Amino acid sequence: MPRYYAPNGWGSGYRRFGIGFSLNSILYNQNYWIQDPYTYRLPEAYGPYRWVRYYNDALLVDLDSGRVVDTVYDIFW
Repeated sequence: MPRYYAPNGWGSGYRRFGIGFSLNSILYNQNYWIQDPYTYRLPEAYGPYRWVRYYNDALLVDLDSGRVVDTVYDIFW
């Protein structure tokens, strides 16, 4: 994937988010969706869930609530 750029308005830098954390919506907008999870050996996301790139991590996010439901850390090194 191309280099990660944090969204405008996100001045907090990297923080390791865990399961259950509620993300700010700017971190999981469509620009950060992982379009082909299989390429990164991630399970398929269904319904309201999407894999989202956050720095070097992949977060499975419930788009309705913003909650992180799964994580894979340091996948993009």
